[in-house]
Amino acid sequence: MSYTSSEGLLDIEAALVSPSNPARADGTLDYERCARLHNYLIAYGWMVRHEKGPHEVDELLHRPNFLDNSQSGYSPDRLHPAVIAFLNAVIPPKGDEGICYFVGDLAVQSADEYFIHDKNHFENIDRFVIIYRTYYELGSQCLGLVYDQELHRAAVPLFIGSLDSVEPIVDHEDLWMPLETILTNWIHMVRIGKVTACLPLDEEESEEMSQNGMWRWQSYSPTQVDTAVAAMNRLSDSIEVRMSPESLSSAHRDKPLFTDEELDVASIPKSCFIRSFLTRIRTPHFKYIAPGLEVPHDAAAFSARQRFTGLSRSPDDASEDQYIPAVLIFASADSTRTLSFNDELKSLFFRLGDDPVPYSERDAIPVGLYSEPVDRTWGNIAEEGFRLVLPFHQQPGRGSNVGARHSDGSLIGRQTFTRLFQHGIYYPFGGEHRAQRLERLLDRWRELVENGQWTVGRDGVEGIIDTFRDADRGAWRDYWIPPGW
Repeated sequence: MSYTSSEGLLDIEAALVSPSNPARADGTLDYERCARLHNYLIAYGWMVRHEKGPHEVDELLHRPNFLDNSQSGYSPDRLHPAVIAFLNAVIPPKGDEGICYFVGDLAVQSADEYFIHDKNHFENIDRFVIIYRTYYELGSQCLGLVYDQELHRAAVPLFIGSLDSVEPIVDHEDLWMPLETILTNWIHMVRIGKVTACLPLDEEESEEMSQNGMWRWQSYSPTQVDTAVAAMNRLSDSIEVRMSPESLSSAHRDKPLFTDEELDVASIPKSCFIRSFLTRIRTPHFKYIAPGLEVPHDAAAFSARQRFTGLSRSPDDASEDQYIPAVLIFASADSTRTLSFNDELKSLFFRLGDDPVPYSERDAIPVGLYSEPVDRTWGNIAEEGFRLVLPFHQQPGRGSNVGARHSDGSLIGRQTFTRLFQHGIYYPFGGEHRAQRLERLLDRWRELVENGQWTVGRDGVEGIIDTFRDADRGAWRDYWIPPGW
């Protein structure tokens, strides 16, 4: 092993990727750095799982070397020397541990057969190698973290069906990242509490929580409330600094947007991400936070707009807070801009077992920015997420290659009202289907204000909700959030 003390396993600050400490960019594998990050995840999770202290992690250093103990039959001769060095430096997880929520064991094997568009230019080694295998509990046709031994970049197609999102590589270069970048993001999820290391679930808990190996997925974390509130306040500051002093509203700067009592009237669940967010952000001194979307300064009007809170919960729910409904945060300033209830809204805002659904295509649904509805017993959810519901669908020109895009680079396509600013179908650090984080949207909107794409007038951000159509008119990058988790 590379590290022979508990301090070496747990002190990884210098190895984490950050703007001031970027990943290696010279086309080689920084195997020592990657091994430190890998070993931290194993050591941290092991301490929690087995209720051990930092002084006891030396026990991990006595585990057999992965290549010496591998039962896969895969020959190390097919590996690049740097990958061999990495595998010789890491602590292999045991079967009930796993490296993160999405991938479990080290499972080194060739993946060349799956990559039909990218040829292997090596004579004696494989180009694509699976390093970590997707948990089988997540689905069939599993892959995992795949390492490109030619470009020394990695991607996380958890399943064979995800490969279309990452190949050919020349068309998806931004989705292939240095291994240390992926490991750093997994550590970040742990440090902010989105993923937590836990003891094994008992039978009752397994019905209520999502856990793979020793890693449990949380609906949201308190730290995510903190960062979303900070993002909202940064956006408000950026708008207000561009307004004339006389046009700023008289709202008290330190007054939160809503009180708990006001949210009770709107039937917002007692303990959830969106309640914490709305009771902690300061009240903006303007009316419009984005083109055509207004800040809810009137608590009664805010409550009256809600269509998904306060509905009868499913009799199958184990508790009152199992399901968190969508909350309309910033509604269209033009109340006539609505969307008829349709199958897309039904699948987004209701679960399969939620029958009867109280709306039909005759019902007009207010449009605007909604919080993400979640069933907390499901895995890979983002209670800290959002859905921007527009009164028109994305409609790039037929055959166009310049329409609105997801974070993974795929075209949003036609006939959808809710996909703008979302991830797409591929998640570069693992996962499927979950919503984009509200924090990232607010930061993107702030960038649009600060770079002048959105102008600010006496009432806040100028424009109407149709401004979002620009995403299909050649300005897709302005309405796109870079790949992330």
